[in-house]
Amino acid sequence: QLASLPKALRPKGKVKKNELNPIKRWNIVTGDKVMVTGGPEHLHGQTGVVLAVLREKKRVIVEGVNMRMKHLKQRYWESKGQSFMAPASMHYSNVNLVDPVTGEATRVKRAYLEDGTKVRIAKRSGAIIEKPEYKPSRPKNLIAGPKDTPSEDVLAVTYKPFADFGSLGPLPDHVLNSLRGAEEVG
Repeated sequence: QLASLPKALRPKGKVKKNELNPIKRWNIVTGDKVMVTGGPEHLHGQTGVVLAVLREKKRVIVEGVNMRMKHLKQRYWESKGQSFMAPASMHYSNVNLVDPVTGEATRVKRAYLEDGTKVRIAKRSGAIIEKPEYKPSRPKNLIAGPKDTPSEDVLAVTYKPFADFGSLGPLPDHVLNSLRGAEEVG
């Protein structure tokens, strides 16, 4: 895609070869159970649930697989920075979906059921692999707290504009004087 652009219009930074041709159809989605079939030998056969799919980089993050030490900088109120183990991403070609019948890694094909729904089918056993329900975690600020305004009060109309400005009555003298003073100065 980017290779077809003129050189002047291409992005300035380094573009990796695997990012040039994006994948159009992904068989792996967040929440799938996958098994590692490629990459470093010590990871082969490990299974886990997909935590995130990084589509631009063609990588996936699998829970409990490819664990790395992550370091956080020290903040001004702490005496030391933090270190913890977290899963690192791996290339999508190194993982395969787990067959629900055999429990082994399998490739996937797509098909349509009689009612027209699209499904993923395991090539190893022919079983249907259900797509997991995606439940995005809600940010904490969207959860109503004790100081939040109830939704009924938010939708209530409290502002009623005046139908005509004659109902306001005459302006007080001190307001008229301040307006006249502003006109004389300006």
